[in-house]
Amino acid sequence: MNGVLRVPWLIAGNTVRELVRSKLLHNLLLFAVLLIASSMFVAQLTIGQWDRVILDIGLAAIELSGVLVAVLIGVGLVAGEIERRTVYPILARPVTRGAFLLGRFLGLCAMLAVSVVLMMGVLAGVLRLAGYGLSSSAAVAALLILLELALMAAAALLFGSFTRPILASAFSVSLFLIGHLLGDLKAFQQRSQSGLAKALTGVVYRVLPDLGLLNVKSLASNELPIPHGLAPAAAFYGAAYAAALLLVAVSIFSRRDLK
Repeated sequence: MNGVLRVPWLIAGNTVRELVRSKLLHNLLLFAVLLIASSMFVAQLTIGQWDRVILDIGLAAIELSGVLVAVLIGVGLVAGEIERRTVYPILARPVTRGAFLLGRFLGLCAMLAVSVVLMMGVLAGVLRLAGYGLSSSAAVAALLILLELALMAAAALLFGSFTRPILASAFSVSLFLIGHLLGDLKAFQQRSQSGLAKALTGVVYRVLPDLGLLNVKSLASNELPIPHGLAPAAAFYGAAYAAALLLVAVSIFSRRDLK
């Protein structure tokens, strides 16, 4: 069992070392930091409630940059390596394709966690300069953003396991956008008079991830408490969906002909 678990962790460590040297990761983090820092100047254009403006922009910057990291780098870790043929030397060793994907996922999630912590540190510093502190609601929002990023990383690995990098990136971004619109889709289903439309929207709502459940940024920016039980339920939902996507990715990648 130790030997089975050792391989994914070794690949995860390798992935982290690769990502530390990634210029794309550095540029995306720099973009997020500059966006968070600029929230201080934007807040000065408003009358009062500077903390709300800073939190709005800061949490949005963390989510946006994190999604770009999860998608663009996640797709490159599988589809990009297949296209460049750099995956063959790794799989030629006694490494299963499932262990390879799991290791890539763990390494990417580790870097996403570090990125979120760093950006939350920058956000806390900007809030401190404005005379405010970081609330517990903002910390919960950041944790749920991290789970959303892990879900998107699993989606990027899934799409990257069977298609080309450009298409995998497009599918992943589409999933992110649709996932934030599922609440509206459910409302449409309830108002629709068509049985076929109700059935189709019901299937879409049940199959695709409802990323709105992981979005409590508005509560955090308005300093409102997170409803009791919402955070654990949303965290379980995000983790379970990410695990399901990863299992599907392993199943597809294990059967793919890489020749």
